[in-house]
Amino acid sequence: MITSAPELVDLKIPRADLRETPWFAPRTISILNEPIPGDKVQAELLPKLIESFREQGHIVSDGPDGNVNLMIGFYEVPNTDELLLDRIPERPLPLALTVMREYKLARRPDNLVLFLTIRERPSQMLHKQVIELSRTAMARAGSPKIIFLSGDRKTGELWESTYTTMEGGHPSDKTEERDVVTMLRDRLISMACARDVGADYIVVDDKISRAQWANTRTPEALIDAGHRMDKLNLLPAPKNISDYVSPELATIYNRYLNMKGFSEGMLFAFDPDTDTLMVTASGSWNVDKRALKREEVVPIGGMEGHKILVYAPEGVKPKGPSVEAVEMYTLLMSVPKTRVSKKNGVWMADPHGEKEVPMIRGGVHTHIGVLHIDEEWVEDMGLNRRDYPYGFGCGTDLMKQLAQDAARRSKAIHDPNDNRLYVRWQMLYHGETAVELWKPGASDQPLQGLLDMYDPQRVGAIEYTHDHIDQP
Repeated sequence: MITSAPELVDLKIPRADLRETPWFAPRTISILNEPIPGDKVQAELLPKLIESFREQGHIVSDGPDGNVNLMIGFYEVPNTDELLLDRIPERPLPLALTVMREYKLARRPDNLVLFLTIRERPSQMLHKQVIELSRTAMARAGSPKIIFLSGDRKTGELWESTYTTMEGGHPSDKTEERDVVTMLRDRLISMACARDVGADYIVVDDKISRAQWANTRTPEALIDAGHRMDKLNLLPAPKNISDYVSPELATIYNRYLNMKGFSEGMLFAFDPDTDTLMVTASGSWNVDKRALKREEVVPIGGMEGHKILVYAPEGVKPKGPSVEAVEMYTLLMSVPKTRVSKKNGVWMADPHGEKEVPMIRGGVHTHIGVLHIDEEWVEDMGLNRRDYPYGFGCGTDLMKQLAQDAARRSKAIHDPNDNRLYVRWQMLYHGETAVELWKPGASDQPLQGLLDMYDPQRVGAIEYTHDHIDQP
């Protein structure tokens, strides 16, 4: 019997039908409010979008319903001669805070998205301009996701739609190039299929002894790496909510939503002394990852259900871990194990070593674009757009699956004959994660060899930019 060779699949090409992805599930969707009166762009788009949702198998209710996966609303931006940033109005209270009361909902919707019509085209703006624009709109309106509809509200002509995320995503779909309704639907459904898993954690008090905490050097390694990332411009300064809204609204965010600000990126490293994954604390705790304090390094020791377990050192009240902690912990638990031994106070790869550890030693998560990678040094896993065609937010189960998919495909992680110490994968609309492995030749201190890959004065195998992140 003659059998044909298996067909090679190009992972860079998205599936034609989103329903064929392994994580797709029909969603329930509701419309929060009617399009803004006189705005024909919104009025003409909405019925087409509802029809497209229903064709794909989703349930859409015409009125607000709190028991939904996705809620769509419309927000007005006055069409005056002022600059766009000055035209975006500020609500007295964030919509995310008041939506249940204002619309008599049973619970807060899983995903809240507001559509704003503007005459400007974000696709023609600089990357940093769109990020500041979208974050300003999110903060002033009180919605974590914003869709800009560029068009003529009098005639209804739509030129492009731009889907924006807090992480810095802003893919634009132009009507002359794509079916905007289908693209909007698939981007929104991808987001609505992702479940937040990074916010919940349990603190296990006094799990690490004072001696263990005093003797481990991993916190210092993360602190030093943060300083170096600052010098390499890999970690931007933390953002305060007051950078985007009035002092009065900033006070409300802090008082009722416990939001003072946020910071981008995170660092992590496995610590053989305590058998924990040590991660940076969340930026929501007013942490500057460029200048970490020892108590802002959080040991993760396991999972209880979907909640991460924070192992508190004796006498230390830990801060909450970065939202990516679940993603990174489950990643390390999914990769092969190797052995290490301690020599002169330094843990090193050793096939006969005393301790078994995950093959991944540590890594960094950065919101940057990458221009070039020297794969002699760093394995680039590329994109798997077949299974993950669009971007997902930090701290979601689909971002966790994406990381594990990249690790499964990695030759450097699984092949002992591959001498490369570093592996990198991309996250659409978002940035990248790069990890270093427990292999001979690794730097004495975690993350320093990995950061050499970003350092043009050292190896410089990863050429990066802040002016662009892939937004397909």
